[in-house]
Amino acid sequence: MSGAGRSARTRPLLAALAGLVALALSLGGCALGPVVSGSDPNSGVADDFDPTQGVPAELQQFYGQQLDWSDCGDGADCAALTLPLDWSQPQGDTVSVALARKAADGSGHHRALVMNPGGPGAPALEYATDKSYRDYFFGSALQREFDIVTFDPRGVAGKSTPVRCVDAQQMDHYLYDLPAAPRGTPAYIAEAEASSKAFGAACQANTGPLLGHVDTASVARDLDVLRAALGQPQLDYLGYSYGTRIGATYADLFPDRVGAFVLDGAVDPSLSAEDMLVEQVGGFESAARSFLQNCVSNASCPFTGTADEAATQLAALIGGLDQHPLSVADGRQLGSDTMVTAISSALYSRSQWGALARAITSVSQGDARGAMALADQYNSRSADGTYEDNSTEVLTAVNCIDLPADQTPEGVQRLNERIRAAGPVFGQFQANGTAMCSGWPVPPTAAPHKVSATGSAPIMVIGTTGDPATPYAWAQSLADQLDHGFLVTNVGEGHTAYNSMASVCITRAVERFLVAGEQPADGLRCE
Repeated sequence: MSGAGRSARTRPLLAALAGLVALALSLGGCALGPVVSGSDPNSGVADDFDPTQGVPAELQQFYGQQLDWSDCGDGADCAALTLPLDWSQPQGDTVSVALARKAADGSGHHRALVMNPGGPGAPALEYATDKSYRDYFFGSALQREFDIVTFDPRGVAGKSTPVRCVDAQQMDHYLYDLPAAPRGTPAYIAEAEASSKAFGAACQANTGPLLGHVDTASVARDLDVLRAALGQPQLDYLGYSYGTRIGATYADLFPDRVGAFVLDGAVDPSLSAEDMLVEQVGGFESAARSFLQNCVSNASCPFTGTADEAATQLAALIGGLDQHPLSVADGRQLGSDTMVTAISSALYSRSQWGALARAITSVSQGDARGAMALADQYNSRSADGTYEDNSTEVLTAVNCIDLPADQTPEGVQRLNERIRAAGPVFGQFQANGTAMCSGWPVPPTAAPHKVSATGSAPIMVIGTTGDPATPYAWAQSLADQLDHGFLVTNVGEGHTAYNSMASVCITRAVERFLVAGEQPADGLRCE
């Protein structure tokens, strides 16, 4: 699969992943004091709740199932949910979705807070089963008042029914191989499209019918069965990044079942694949400018002069890797595309700016190890050459079925022109960004559309002004689309806002809303 990596190397600009947490977890957490609750914490649970009430007969076997929880370590329990493969044919084949639950620290019965960290394709069970993850993503107030529940959506490898495409060696080729043709030429575009088609064929051969049923609407319907199985008349939900798309879709499908919803790092479901890619290029471009502005103020910065001059130097460094890639010990080469992945990976969190500066310095000196480590971190590749999950496969499968794109030569040319205009540094390396879905074997089943969730309970939408992956404008748009959406603005850099490192302002707003239903003041901005 030589040259197959180009389509996947645009991944940072088609993904909306939860913020990179490995480094942040090592920094420790900070917890807000007890939240004053204005409501009974048991109010979300009804003793006489009937999960099948009002459910069509053909779906009652799913809505009425009992979860068989078993200990899976660190005080957590795990179970599996059985769901229709095809929601339009519920009497057909089924899939399994893995669940994890950490019971609330407080006494008595509690509501369940379901969380999704993003993706598409991010595994989620460890956010409930691993204390370090729990403490990073859930403040003490949430852990005290809620059972924390996470799930691996359909298609995610592990214990859910997975999407499978290629082995680790083939994935290395797909993600890291250098293109044979010069960038931007017809041969380059044809090579990218051919490799994407080959990858899609492998996914279809190794996954089967599931490949056509990993769309976000199916995941949202799965989520409603999970709500019922947890004994919750309404769903309480915390979604990050792509998890906000799941949450917004759920709210639009089941507005009367919306409980306390927080959507952090919002995706705008009304955007086309092309618009999303162009705006993400702009988001990463802005984040890179912020990084460079900070960098040039430090003596150790690998760039000189102003931030604009540094941007020119960065673009030249990336472009130079097209002609002169750098090798690492395992035989892989750091080319321009993988360097863009490395930079994009670090721009998800300001805490990684130092590592990024060091990696760029090393690349300028002929050492690719630091940059390759950042790219590997993004791609979930371990040092031994194995992949920790199947996030690349799932991300591609979900995006290609959710987001139809114009793959005509004219459409590709128009998109490439827009991308280059949006990103003076990154644009030239992200052109042809929708090629990942070229020749995909499963036709799209969805289309961009506005959501309203008419009649739902209030929904909190959080946007971070310097978010590279889900630009702030997306949060503004989603909050406006929702019938009862309201926006909380986090002024800062990085992807998503609420975690143990969040400001007191964000922490208080999120936790008081989830626990007690208290809405913050209109137009809240957390500096």
